[in-house]
Amino acid sequence: MSARGTKRRSARQVADRKQSRSIYYEPETDEDEYVGSEDGDYALELQPSPKRRKTKPQTPAAARTRRDTHKPRRTGSKAQEKKKQSSSKRLGAPLKPKTKRETVYTGPSDNKIPDWTSLPIEILRDVFLFASQSMQEQAAVGSSKVTWLMRAAHTCRAFAIPALEAYYQSPNPSNTLQPHHLLELLQMPKDKTYIDYRVKIKSLEVDVNRIAYVATGRERFDLSSLVRLLPQLQDLQITRPSDSPPYRKSRIGKWTYPQDFVQALDESGARLKTWRWTGDLIPDAESDGHDPYVFMTVAHTSKAFDRLERLVLCGFHGFLSSSTLPEQTENAEEDDNRLQESKFAMAISQLPHVKDLSFVSCDLVMGKFFERIPKNLEKLELSNCLELTSAMLTAYLTTGGLQLRELTLNHNSALDLTFLTQLKAFCPRLEVLKMDLTYYSEKMNYNDAWAMYDHLLAEDDVPTWPSTLRVLELVNLQKWEAKAAQNLFRSLVDDAKDLSDLRHLVIQAHINIPWRDRVQFRDQWIERLNTVYLRRREEPNPYLGSLRQYRLYKEAMANGHAVASPVDLESDEEPSARRRLSHVRVTPHKAPADVEAFADADPIPEMPHRAARRSTRVATRVESLNVSTAGDDDSSSEDDGKSEDESKESDVFVQGLCPIVDIRIDNQRPAENQFTADNFLDSEPSGDEDWRSDAEDADDGYAW
Repeated sequence: MSARGTKRRSARQVADRKQSRSIYYEPETDEDEYVGSEDGDYALELQPSPKRRKTKPQTPAAARTRRDTHKPRRTGSKAQEKKKQSSSKRLGAPLKPKTKRETVYTGPSDNKIPDWTSLPIEILRDVFLFASQSMQEQAAVGSSKVTWLMRAAHTCRAFAIPALEAYYQSPNPSNTLQPHHLLELLQMPKDKTYIDYRVKIKSLEVDVNRIAYVATGRERFDLSSLVRLLPQLQDLQITRPSDSPPYRKSRIGKWTYPQDFVQALDESGARLKTWRWTGDLIPDAESDGHDPYVFMTVAHTSKAFDRLERLVLCGFHGFLSSSTLPEQTENAEEDDNRLQESKFAMAISQLPHVKDLSFVSCDLVMGKFFERIPKNLEKLELSNCLELTSAMLTAYLTTGGLQLRELTLNHNSALDLTFLTQLKAFCPRLEVLKMDLTYYSEKMNYNDAWAMYDHLLAEDDVPTWPSTLRVLELVNLQKWEAKAAQNLFRSLVDDAKDLSDLRHLVIQAHINIPWRDRVQFRDQWIERLNTVYLRRREEPNPYLGSLRQYRLYKEAMANGHAVASPVDLESDEEPSARRRLSHVRVTPHKAPADVEAFADADPIPEMPHRAARRSTRVATRVESLNVSTAGDDDSSSEDDGKSEDESKESDVFVQGLCPIVDIRIDNQRPAENQFTADNFLDSEPSGDEDWRSDAEDADDGYAW
């Protein structure tokens, strides 16, 4: 077999992408250095490091005297402020983005602070987990999840164990040195650690770049040694950047799964629930003398994979044997793909408890492959599978869609929406349907990201929707006619009575029609879908800032006192001292030139034909798009009453339960990089864009 690094049908290779180097983080104080344990110090979370004074290098007396003669020394608070600003502005340090200051409640309160330390450890741990989720992507600005949880652990003894458990539940390393530090921490005796860290780790997601390269002063990291010390491990994924959009191969070090990896999992006693296979990381047949699919089958039959529920498969392609003759290349390739497809499906079938199956960049998903995979799946994801077609998916849903609850179909260039016509019959329990029809090029230097189907949806195809649907997200729908788009939108309006569970509706459609027709088409369907599904939110009560504020509000309303805003309740006056409500007659505003005419004239009656005038114009314009309308655009039909389009809208069922309804209709062509007018400026904008008015008060401002 040939080298297994080639990608799909055209030997895809990508240009090297420059990876941004991490800027070093220099702590401002000893406390910041102490809590910033994300640099790899896993063993010293609760052992305070000794205070170190920052000593300046000794300056010769002559140089110090010469400097002092030219510039007087600053003393007092000004010198400290200057020193603080100069230490915070370092050359090469990134400019931290502006953060919106949180508003602090200043209204009336009973000043009762809940006893947070009395909560059970399980509840506090869940609180810390929820609070730290928003900090996953903020490591570059010094507010990472690790730093925040370590500071929470040092707050008090009651927060120490819950915060540490929240962090060590998934201690994902961020550099090549942290896996070694984590292994050293787990190898320490239990009597020398604050808690038993081995039983706390349940999830581990490691980028292959963190273990493929050798850290400074260390040997190559052994993943099997780490796995042997994790008896409660349930989620283990070795990821790589090419398994996420734009799905281009990136240069990484040579690394494959260790031969004793499965044995190490069995020795630890762990029972995995989530696992990820990457085709390029399995030991190859030519290099190591092992069949990759046999390696997978042996792993799936082990005790560690006995309870596996979620399986992710990335980068499995068809490979051509190197021993075939040129005139037999096409037939040999087809036979080889069928053989590998059979082995691939056989390895998956060894997992009887799998309910969630994901295929990412797998060209072996073709032909009759779906006939061999499990039929009792609850979640199915197919992303960037170029051979996937609507006919293949429909064939699987006829038998395997009865138990399906979530279906995710992203970036599949040969998949259209024809399967939606039978979705209700084949998937009666489907709750989540997500599709992203953005396609990515194989290489960066040219564009081959186009759809491989003729029409996304035919003009006579009408989608059907299961009554259990909760989330519907269709993004970047392209290559279809206005009639087909209208069928999809109309099906949602007609089935609104049955879609009582729908709460999330997002549709982004691209229709290439004249702009005037597109404007009318967009106004009509966006307004109609918002009317049918959008939930009308009510503003929250502004007097619920505290129990005391709400109590004062209820007392004022019961006594008939005027409360114009929550600020009125901040006073400590008795309710009886407040001004009572009085009847005030408000007169309408009058223009100076029309005072006499407005005073003598009768109120202007409403003109009901104005609403009919606009709807008739819309119906007349949409008639060119084969939209069935009735009525003529003349004054007689406008004044007679409602048009047929309005009478139909009055009979439409209004669901009104969706907090999120995002409908977009335009003619843009989806692209990997969207350019705006700012990308085509002749010159840079005037002014200093880096200057900030609050830079002097901030401790994290930088000059560059």
